[in-house]
Amino acid sequence: MSAIPELLTKFSQAHGASGYEDQVRALVVREFNKLVDRVNITPLGSVIGIKEANVKRGARRNEQARNAAQTPRVLVEAHMDEIGLLVTDIQDGFIRFDEIGMFDPRVLPSQNVLVHGRKILPGVIGARPPHVLTAAERTRSIPLRDLFIDVGMSDASVRELVSVGDFITLDRDVISLQNDFVAGKAFDDRCCLVALLEMLRALQNMEHAWDVYAVANVNEEDSAVYVGALTSTRAIQPDIVICLDVTHAHQPGLNDDAAPLARQGPCIARGANVHPVVFEKLRQAALRGAIPHQITVYGDDTETNAWMMQVTDEGVPTGLVEIPLRYMHTSVETIHLDDVARMAELLSTFVVALESQDALAFQGETFVRVPLTRIARRAPKRKTLPHKYKKTAPKTKPHRKIAAISRARARNTKPKRKR
Repeated sequence: MSAIPELLTKFSQAHGASGYEDQVRALVVREFNKLVDRVNITPLGSVIGIKEANVKRGARRNEQARNAAQTPRVLVEAHMDEIGLLVTDIQDGFIRFDEIGMFDPRVLPSQNVLVHGRKILPGVIGARPPHVLTAAERTRSIPLRDLFIDVGMSDASVRELVSVGDFITLDRDVISLQNDFVAGKAFDDRCCLVALLEMLRALQNMEHAWDVYAVANVNEEDSAVYVGALTSTRAIQPDIVICLDVTHAHQPGLNDDAAPLARQGPCIARGANVHPVVFEKLRQAALRGAIPHQITVYGDDTETNAWMMQVTDEGVPTGLVEIPLRYMHTSVETIHLDDVARMAELLSTFVVALESQDALAFQGETFVRVPLTRIARRAPKRKTLPHKYKKTAPKTKPHRKIAAISRARARNTKPKRKR
């Protein structure tokens, strides 16, 4: 785990709001080049690191001679962008702004920021002091339109260096808390990016039968259709996708007793957005490696890249692994270092366990749901449809007997049995 704190600090303190990920992309490319066979960059700017399968022929049971075009592909991704701000106007030297992604405006006043114009300018987010607010205004959070950025310059000087559309990021160093907790900005999703790098580092000394596509995607925070993940997945055409992201960890005021706990391991997601076989293989990898983990459940949209990756082209079996995180979308997002290390361990164990023939489990008619073990399941109640909505078998050749019975019932007679 020695490299994890250093990498977290490096990636957290890099600046790259959605659509402006250049600085982070340069770091990713540098790290990928140490760990993969080749690196590609998509037209939108996502970075793809490709580590080719390295299992020796005949090393595994049932291993077939396969050429490069036949080698199955597993895509493991995290997004490298962060929430940010965008210059909308300059008024008397003060910068007005809008958000990229979703900020909580309650935490923005008094934040240090960097304005990325023709020159990077440090600034602070200001608002009217409480002394001039009405009693009613003091009880409400300050709306975004009433906030502004002060860089300490005249209107003319600001206009020389800053333009409408320049991006702004929070300026916050990573701080170490007690018991291996750390806090900083952009841990959503840079902590998962670090876990992705640690997975690749672990795979340097392991054999794996699948090609591994490690991807740092752009435009997750700002896009309803997750364009970075959607386009990189289409370019790769993987057999399996594993999305890495953060989830809300238990904290005071979070009214959910089932919220996962920080320091208890990564969360393996299960639900409508997660392929059941991928979930089970992830879970079996955790059990096999005795890796502490938790289960999160989603009945609908997970609000992660997994949502769109699973519907790319013909559809891709998708899994989701998450790191519990406190205070999401603030400058003090807080995680535990062990959860990052355990996510990396889970991913490398999962990848190594994949065999070439596993890809067949996801192909058309050969798809079979793996029976889950040690999980209590309750079958949902079946709803009885009104008679007029009941489906009837089509009157095609395989269903002649059914059609004959239906016609006989209509005539209140018994169908003739064919001898």
